[in-house]
Amino acid sequence: MTRAETSRRLYYLRVGVLLLVLGGVLGYAALDHARRAARREWHRPLQVALVLLQQGELDPAALAQLQSRIEPLEAVLEAEFARYGGSFRPIRFHPFGPVPQPSAQPEATADSSVFESLRLSLALGAFARRSDRAAGVDAAHWDGKIYVLLSPPWSPRRALVEGLGEDGGRIAVTSLELSEGSVDFGLFVVAHELFHLLGAQDRYGSDGLTSLPEGLGAPEQEPLFPQLKVEVMARGRVLAPGQEEPPGQLDELSVGPLTAAEIGWSVAAASSPASLSR
Repeated sequence: MTRAETSRRLYYLRVGVLLLVLGGVLGYAALDHARRAARREWHRPLQVALVLLQQGELDPAALAQLQSRIEPLEAVLEAEFARYGGSFRPIRFHPFGPVPQPSAQPEATADSSVFESLRLSLALGAFARRSDRAAGVDAAHWDGKIYVLLSPPWSPRRALVEGLGEDGGRIAVTSLELSEGSVDFGLFVVAHELFHLLGAQDRYGSDGLTSLPEGLGAPEQEPLFPQLKVEVMARGRVLAPGQEEPPGQLDELSVGPLTAAEIGWSVAAASSPASLSR
């Protein structure tokens, strides 16, 4: 065999290997896309890992309250799902931790380029893997994973940092200054971040105020104001245009019709067997 023939064979071999790798990557991407899209068909409850990461010493009473309020959050989402024809509990949260936060959380920048999106996605994935190892999150297939960074309150005000996550993806991170007064508000934002993973968009403007009327949980209400509940993708309960207050209790959470459409809640999508209800 001549040197030229050997070189050609090596070239074709390299090309073949690269094509196989590319085919595998494209195949995995297509499978993952299909799995993520299937979450919005609502033929079964979604399984969501709720990973609690600790920053500093936490109030044991506040932590116990947080853990006890996870099931009521599921119940509120079930009640909202039922308004759109749902017949089972749509979300199951599985708490892990708390454990010490193993590394700094990723930070977003003002750059909206494709490269920044790729960087952030890779950083979120690496953060998730380190956190999963620390918290003992099993290798089961999760429909979503939400990492809640818990710290003691640094000020008298209840404080919660807007989350960071992959729109339509599987990973979200949010921060909570944990106190007994911030628990329900924190779990409200957990639901907000979960809905982002399912494809829902924010319902507030650059000023933080609810977009009207699309950000109302009950746009059919008469009289329209004050709203009785808070749309999950908004930030506050609208008392009047330009005037609102943050949610204080989980039972204030509402899923408006536009958000419900974005995540696939409908009578047709909610026709799963009743055996999945618990």
